[in-house]
Amino acid sequence: MKKALEIQGISKQYRIAGKEHFWALDDIHLDLKQGEVLGLIGANGAGKSTLLKILSRITAPTKGQIKVHGKMASLLEVGTGFHPELSGRENIFLNGSILGMSRAAIKARFDEIVDFAGVSRFLDMPVKRYSSGMFVRLAFSVAAHLDSDILLIDEVLAVGDADFQKKCLARMEDISKAQARSIVFVSHNMGAINSLCDRVAWINQGKLQDTGAPNEMIEQYLGGLEQLNADRNPAERSDREGDGRARFQQIEVKAKDGSKLLKNGESLQLDLAWESSAQAKEIRLELHLFNSRGNYLSSFQHYLSGDQQRAQLSIPELPLMAGRFFFNAHIYLDGIRADFLGRACYFEVLSEEWQQNEVAVQRQNPGVEIKSSWQS
Repeated sequence: MKKALEIQGISKQYRIAGKEHFWALDDIHLDLKQGEVLGLIGANGAGKSTLLKILSRITAPTKGQIKVHGKMASLLEVGTGFHPELSGRENIFLNGSILGMSRAAIKARFDEIVDFAGVSRFLDMPVKRYSSGMFVRLAFSVAAHLDSDILLIDEVLAVGDADFQKKCLARMEDISKAQARSIVFVSHNMGAINSLCDRVAWINQGKLQDTGAPNEMIEQYLGGLEQLNADRNPAERSDREGDGRARFQQIEVKAKDGSKLLKNGESLQLDLAWESSAQAKEIRLELHLFNSRGNYLSSFQHYLSGDQQRAQLSIPELPLMAGRFFFNAHIYLDGIRADFLGRACYFEVLSEEWQQNEVAVQRQNPGVEIKSSWQS
C-alpha cells in the first residue's frame, strides 16, 4: 500500500534550565499508509504532541527527516490557524487558504463546514467571542472537510460535548475508510483509539516502545501505568503541574483499620495535606477517581478558607467492584491551579459479601457495584 507519511529517525532536543539538555523525542521511525488511521498513545509528556508539531512544521526536528506525500492539515490546539479578531466566516477562508485550497474550492465546501460545526448563528461574530466548544467545532470542521490527504489531530476533541465527539469520530472514520485519506490521532481516550485506529504506536519518554494492533498496544500501555508513581511520596514528585503556590505533601487512602485494602461496601477515608507559599482567600480541592484502566468514575470537590492546610474526604459506603483504583488530585488558590498530581494515590478494593463481576475481573476493568435483585 502507498505510503502517505514517512518518519525517519526523528529526534528533538530542548535546552532547559540554562545548559541542561532534554530529548523530547529520540530516534522515532514510523510510516503511515494511505487510508490508515494511526493512533499515538502515551502518558503526558511522552512526546506525542511534539511529534505532531514537527509533522505540522511548527517546530523543526534536531535530527531525522520526514517525507510527506500529499497535503497535510492539522488540528493540534484550539485556535491553531485562526485569527481571533476575524469572524467564523473569514476564518474558514483563511484556514482553507493556509491549507492550500483555492477560494472556489472552499466556497464549494462552505455550507457543509458550517452545518457540521453548528455555528451558523454566530458565523459573522469574531471567533474570540466563541466558547471553547464552538471554537473547536469550527476548527475541526474546517480541517476535516478540506482537501487534505493527511489529517493530524491532537487531544482537542476533549473540549467538545459528547454528541459532537461522536460526530467527529464518525467523520474521521469516513475520511479514512470511504475517502482513503490518512489520519494521525493522539488521544487519552482508549475507547476512541481502539474503535477508530488501524494501528497504534506507543511512545514513552520520547522513545517509540512498540507498534501494533490497537487492543494489544492499549493493554501494554495501560498495564505499565498501573504501578506508575505507586510508591512515591507526593512531596518528592517532580511530575506535577500548576503554578507551585501550593504543593501536596500527603495524599493517603485508608480503610477502617488503617490499611489500603478496602472492602466493598465499607467506608473510605482520604487524608490530604499541603504547603502554601501564597495567601489566598479561597482554596478548592478536586479529586477525580479512576479505575486501574484509567476510566473516569467520579469527582469530589471541596472549598475551604485560604489559611487551612489539611482536609479529609470520607466516603461512608464504598460502591466499587473488586479491583485497583486511583485518585488524581488538584488544588486551586483563588480559582487558579496551584498543584496537580496524576495518579496521586492508589488503593485496592476487596469484595467478600457481594459476588465478583466476572466480566470486570477478566477485563481488569472494575467499575461501580450496583446492588440489584432478579425475579422470574
